[in-house]
Amino acid sequence: MRKILTVLLAAISCVSVAQIGGTSAFTFALIENSARHTALGGISITNTDNDPGSAFQNPSLLNKSMHNTASASYANHVADLNYGFINYARHWDSIGTFMLSMGYYDYGKFARTNIAGEEIGEFNAADYVFQIGYSRTFNDKLSYGGNVKFLYSAYEAYVSTAAAIDLGISYIDSANLLSAAFIIKNSGYQMIKFDDNSPREPLPFDINASVSKKLAHNPLRFTLTLHNLHRWNNSYVNINARNKEIDLETGTIKNQKLGFGEKAMRHLIFNTELVFSDNFQIRGGYNHQRRAELSPENRRALTGFSWGFGIGIKKLFLSYGSAGYFPGVASNYFSVSRDLSSFKKK
Repeated sequence: MRKILTVLLAAISCVSVAQIGGTSAFTFALIENSARHTALGGISITNTDNDPGSAFQNPSLLNKSMHNTASASYANHVADLNYGFINYARHWDSIGTFMLSMGYYDYGKFARTNIAGEEIGEFNAADYVFQIGYSRTFNDKLSYGGNVKFLYSAYEAYVSTAAAIDLGISYIDSANLLSAAFIIKNSGYQMIKFDDNSPREPLPFDINASVSKKLAHNPLRFTLTLHNLHRWNNSYVNINARNKEIDLETGTIKNQKLGFGEKAMRHLIFNTELVFSDNFQIRGGYNHQRRAELSPENRRALTGFSWGFGIGIKKLFLSYGSAGYFPGVASNYFSVSRDLSSFKKK
């Protein structure tokens, strides 16, 4: 266990400083990859089920109950963006549990124009992620795991690639219906740059921690997740806000200043699940950063809120998730998983 913690702390020290106050390429690596994650506010690193897709966000959630199970997900995102994932898990008692995953992000066709603004054709833009995950149980409550990722972006003639890893630990106390997790995401290196004359760009590094508790005689399960723990000021300030301050001497707009409470809230995601049975669940989540930074000041509506459900039908488990990114605009996610062993003849 001491070796595992040493690796996690080393990864933080190597990467986190470079990310503070900067931007990154390959931000698609942080997008949720299943309907369940969408319904729970975008990040879910503690609660697991038989879907190998949960290991995309935290590889230490891989376990032997996922053996020979596959899942597929599709999302119709805002502005008709489309993306999807396929995942497959396999377990060996003497080695551990492995997962193979592939994801694509299709941004559609764009008009190609010349310097005069005349259309001369079209071009495509897309991102891809290829991932191998591994997890092993340390004892009856602790497990650890890692993901190795290859990231590929192609925007017209501009191509870039990167390699990244995730390292995570999970604690699951089944007797007390309590679980917790900690993960370092996207520690890596841009291998091929979009432009040879530009500096290498950082990856979307992130650190998450989460704790979840299910009530003993009630279907409710509550989860609190912290994200971007490596950077305290995790906020985007809108300098074009209506309630802005203007420096009377220079006439320039003063940047908004956020208090301690607001900065803290932008690290939090709250979600809950009503677990009526293994075959029927209702989910809901709230992402404060999403609500604070994506919704207009005069009409926030359901921005930042998300919901969904999961239902088992015969040998399939179907999930739906919807998340609000702007008033009247939601992202819709569909997922399906199945134990492929059920295809075998008895």
